[in-house]
Amino acid sequence: MKRALFILIVFGFVLTGCNDGSLLVENTNPNATTDPSVSGLLSTTIFSTSDNVIPSAAGVTSYYVQHLASPSGSSLDQQFESRFGGTWSSVYNVLADTDALIEKAEQENSPYYAGIARVIQAYNLGVATDLWGAIPNGEALQGSDNLTPAYDEQEAVYASIQSLLDAALDDLNAESSTFTPGSDDFIHGGDLALWRKTAWALKARYLNHQSKKSSYDPTAVLNAVDNALTSNADDAQMDYTGDDDLNPWHLVYLNQEGGILGGHLSEQLVKEMDGTLYGVFDPRLEVAITDSANIEGDVPPGYAGSRNGQGAGDAYNHIEASGFYASENAPIQWMTYAEVKFIEAEAAFRANQPARAYTAYLEGIRAHMDKVGVPADQRDDYLNDPAVAVGQNNLTLDLIFKEKNVALFLDPEAWVDHRRHDYNYPDFEQPVDQNSLFDGNPNTDHIRRALYPLSELERNRSNVPDVRMDEFLWWDASDGS
Repeated sequence: MKRALFILIVFGFVLTGCNDGSLLVENTNPNATTDPSVSGLLSTTIFSTSDNVIPSAAGVTSYYVQHLASPSGSSLDQQFESRFGGTWSSVYNVLADTDALIEKAEQENSPYYAGIARVIQAYNLGVATDLWGAIPNGEALQGSDNLTPAYDEQEAVYASIQSLLDAALDDLNAESSTFTPGSDDFIHGGDLALWRKTAWALKARYLNHQSKKSSYDPTAVLNAVDNALTSNADDAQMDYTGDDDLNPWHLVYLNQEGGILGGHLSEQLVKEMDGTLYGVFDPRLEVAITDSANIEGDVPPGYAGSRNGQGAGDAYNHIEASGFYASENAPIQWMTYAEVKFIEAEAAFRANQPARAYTAYLEGIRAHMDKVGVPADQRDDYLNDPAVAVGQNNLTLDLIFKEKNVALFLDPEAWVDHRRHDYNYPDFEQPVDQNSLFDGNPNTDHIRRALYPLSELERNRSNVPDVRMDEFLWWDASDGS
């Protein structure tokens, strides 16, 4: 794909512009520009977020929410040390490059580029703070002027996210811009209205994360939803094009086929979707994720997942290239209409608006099934099943979270929901041989946060908070707890 070559042209600048402490030696690539355009910076930050940040985060969190299970029962699967070092570097690379993009866009009177850059910054800050809590923010991105930045508490980072999105909306509503994005925008193709909707969708997401706090305002969430994505066509995602430009989960599938095991489904996910736990078969399991005909092992037809922490058993399914998520050209999704509808359903439920909550709940399911290619007859059978079509008076938060979990398959956002919902999913078990940190823990029996990367401990130890994986993040702890 020509996009890959285009990104490499500015990659030398991107490396020298990174301020995460891991890239302090000047890059002297003779083929790299030292003054990239706003267009090149935009493409690079979108591609880096889609190809590095999101998959690297989901490549770990998908085990915590038991979408996937380790074929070997690894320490990751058993919730031992988890630091997300690659994700940390990728996030701060993107933040540094979007900072450069904003500065250049403002110099060139191009607010549309600055607005998109601020949305990208808000998204990456959100990924980071939802993994680690307190992170460098106000003093970050100063390069050699400050190699040991202070950490901002998560509540302050969340305020920064909302401020960034407000500033982005101001930029995106500007009357004119010297330069206007187009094909260099791998998310929305230069459609500013869709970027405005994405900004509002992210505002709704991060406001809704605060459901355990006394300051939670479902009306504010719903107001943001009213300005956000309105159909699957609005989804914020980066599409892949084949050739050497392959979806990262397709590469996991190819490795699995080549004998490097990975992408195995968790027993928990299979039970949630095959009718075992909810009494209704979810066609997305076969259409979008895997294929029972390709089950590994000598067993009757059906689906099989691996028990987290135990390793692969005699039979298991894994993600398939024939499905939505692991095909060559599958998109990496940042924010979707389906997620917006489930946010709406939850906020309306908490605001005691049962009719709105139920309508949004059903629409979220419908939108996601349409998105991943479920045939209309199977979609409608599922929507009309009594286990799903419970009526507005019988809708529960458990059902909303259950359906949203399916729609967030392989998305790091799913781990936020599992923690907000206190892992309250039917038969959700601790992994086999789980880290003893959680043995008899009165507060939690599952991981609540990531540890800080070793690179931070090595160069910024005086500022790195001392944390444990059983500690709750700010939004995860109810006020007074």
